[in-house]
Order: sequence, then structure tokens, then C-alpha cells
Amino acid sequence: MQDKFFGKHPNVAELPHLIELQLESYQWFREKGLKELFEEVSPIRDWSGKDLELYFADYYFDEPKYTENEAKDQNVSYEAPLRAKLRLANKKSGEVKEQEIYLGEFPLMTEQGTFIVNGVERVVVSQLIRSSGVFFTAENNRGKKLFGAKIIPNRGAWLELETDFDGVIFVKIDRKRKVPVTSLMRAFGLETDEKLLATFADVDVNPDIKYIEATLKKDVAKNQGDGFIEVYKRLRPGDLATADNAQQMIEAMFFDFERYDLAKVGRWKFNLRLNQNFPLTKEFRIFRLEDLIAVVKEIIRLNNTPGAQGDDIDHLANRRVRALGELLQNKLRVGMARMERIVKDRMTTLDVETITPAQL
Repeated sequence: MQDKFFGKHPNVAELPHLIELQLESYQWFREKGLKELFEEVSPIRDWSGKDLELYFADYYFDEPKYTENEAKDQNVSYEAPLRAKLRLANKKSGEVKEQEIYLGEFPLMTEQGTFIVNGVERVVVSQLIRSSGVFFTAENNRGKKLFGAKIIPNRGAWLELETDFDGVIFVKIDRKRKVPVTSLMRAFGLETDEKLLATFADVDVNPDIKYIEATLKKDVAKNQGDGFIEVYKRLRPGDLATADNAQQMIEAMFFDFERYDLAKVGRWKFNLRLNQNFPLTKEFRIFRLEDLIAVVKEIIRLNNTPGAQGDDIDHLANRRVRALGELLQNKLRVGMARMERIVKDRMTTLDVETITPAQL
């Protein structure tokens, strides 16, 4: 029997594989996402950093206990055991212990892109989120268009920069009180007025550095220590600020990968928007002084360019899909951080000579 086609356009495109995103994202998580998480926490060292180191050498999934249909029939979850190979090194004695550890049952995805939880099929919906990276904003102040920027990481503190009517560029960290941006630059390493002025003397469009000069007039800090204290005061008003504890907190806030991560897409957006060429590796996904300088230069360039426009934050080019694999990875990262703290505590309380990876 011959098929009869009633449409006007016989060459219709084939329907794409609609759940391919879900399946590929889960596969990425199993093969790469989990590996990235283990590499982030490995090795776990004791609090002193002198005695023990715990390494995650490898991981694999066992066969599931039930098939998809059995899981539905018996009202159980379709899952498989996750096991990791761990290596514990005693730095004092040089002894190394290896062990395979059961880390728990892990949900498996069916061919339909679903999960079976207690016999019920469920699906994880992807999120459409504002992309990490840098976005430039424009505001009208008394008839004058003034530019600012938002620096959004995947994980960590948000930075919001703005230009006031007098040409002073301020920065807000995590929506706290604002501080002249030169204070933050001093904290990041541009200590003196001379260094700051020299850095911005080559702004492309207009060599005029009146914005930096105006900002320096408002800046009470005069060196790196002052810069740390000024920023710390805005973040923790009322706390006693010393240069040391301020430096410790601010450096951990921006230069520690565990607390600040632009993610690959954030670093890529930075490179694209500011003509940078940094690799997308872990070392370059933290915030850098070069990033702050490039953002401030772009703000000054926009302020000096008649008819310049800010970025449209709602444009789809400035948004991205956070698929299943990334959502799982983010949830698991929280659990990993908790596990890391527990392991460190046990390294301190248990006997160093007889301790095994399983006990940790």
C-alpha cells in the first residue's frame, strides 16, 4: 500500500531528537562532571596540611539492582551504586593506603531522558538563566548618560560598577555599600596613585583620565593595606578592620577557586566582550586585576563615546541554558564541600597510624 502525502511542501525537515540535550548533558555529567568535582576536592588535606592527604583516584558505576520496568513495578528508584577508588597518603611515614569506597546510590537516566524515583517517572527541567560574564549598563543622570557594569560569576560575589554625575567610578560588592573602584584596585595590587594613573593613561578612545582623577579624589586609601581596609569596611560594617584580616577575606573572596568561579562560559564572555585572550582553564576562571582594569577602561570608553549603548541583559545572547548535568554538578558540589569538612575533622580526631580511607 502506497503512502499518500497531502502537504504542499514535500521536502520537510526531519524532526530533531528532542531529548538529545538531556541525554548528552547526563552523559557529560557521568563522564566529565563527576571527574571535575573529584579533581576540585582532591587531595583533601588535614587542617595542618602536614600529616594526611586523601586522593580520589578513580570512580565507576556498578550495575543497577533493578531494571527500569522492575523499578516501576516495585515502586523503587532506578539507580546504580557509585564507587570511588581512594588513596590515603601519610606524609610523615610515607605509607600509602588504597581502598574502594561505596559513595551511595546514584539515579540513572532512562532512554526517554527521565528518572524513576520510587516507581514514578520524573524529569529535570533545564533552566534559562542570565549568563555569567560582564554586562555594561547605562543610566540617565540629570540628562547625562553614564555607564556602569555588572560582573556576574557562576559562583561568588557580584560586582556592580557605576559612574556618578561627577565622573567618579564606584563599585558595590554583593549589593553592599559602594566604594571608589580605585580602592579595590589598590587591594588587587595597583597600590599608588602613579601606578593607577599610568595604567589608565592609554585609554583607547580618549586619553583624558579625568574619571580616574575624580575617583582618586574620593578615595581615602593611599596604599594596598588601606585599599583592603576600605573594601572590608563596606563588606563588614562595624567589624574591626585590620590590613591582615581584610586581605585574607578579600583574597579568599576573589582569588580562591572554591569561592569564586566565572565558569568557562563567563571567561569566554569576558574574552569576547573585552578582547581578551585568556584560556578557559581553572586558573583563569577566578577574578583578576586585568579583568577589573579592562572593565573600567570599557566604562570610560563608553562614557566618552557619544551615542554609546549599554548591553541588553534580556537579550538571548546574554542568557544561557543550564542543563541537567550542570544542575546536578552544582548540587553535588555542595555535598562535596560538606564531605570535605567532615573528612578534615576526622583526620584530626582519628589515630593517624591506623586510619583508613573508609573511616574518613
